[in-house]
Amino acid sequence: MTIKVLLVDDHKIVRQGVRAFLQTLADIQVVAEADTGAGAIDAVQQAQPDVVLMDLEMPGEFDGIAATRQIRKLRPETQVIVVTSHHQDEYIFPAVRAGAISYLLKDVEPDELVDAIRKAAQGEALLDSRVASRLVKELQGIRQEQVNPFTELSEREFDVLRLIAAGKSNAEIAETLVIGESTVKTHIGNMLKKLHLDDRTQAAVYAWQQGIVRRQ
Repeated sequence: MTIKVLLVDDHKIVRQGVRAFLQTLADIQVVAEADTGAGAIDAVQQAQPDVVLMDLEMPGEFDGIAATRQIRKLRPETQVIVVTSHHQDEYIFPAVRAGAISYLLKDVEPDELVDAIRKAAQGEALLDSRVASRLVKELQGIRQEQVNPFTELSEREFDVLRLIAAGKSNAEIAETLVIGESTVKTHIGNMLKKLHLDDRTQAAVYAWQQGIVRRQ
């Protein structure tokens, strides 16, 4: 069985290097490449790969986490391996929650990358040891530092999120905060990107789950 792979990275030289290496393997075929999250989503629907190698930081509407979430919704049989330079919690946990089966750092050894691809095609996970230790600590509830997903939000973005969760429209938010609707839209876009969410509905649900607003 040949494993079909999609390469997603906004750096062409990275894609070329990985492609050249994978082409030396008889059981792995690179069927497509993409340099944006949106391009990755389109490529998955067209090429129907078994495995996606996904970078996290990319330009455009969809970063790697948002693209992973969408790919897993559209084609659950396609597995996503994150390959990134980031090993901080604020990248690891959103990526895993989005549906990534494996999380590797870009200093991964070639043989380990191949092993991860083959395992992913079989539905098995492979994690960088540094990432695995963070996940284990999270599951054991002994993380030394609690990551607050809202700390990156500005005060105004937090206000917008709170009002979205309260069911307010953009016009109502603009009136409440005494700002223009276009400014509201900008705040919403920034807030969604920082929280790795796709739309305002997900933001409202997330805010309720995190206790930002509570039912009376």
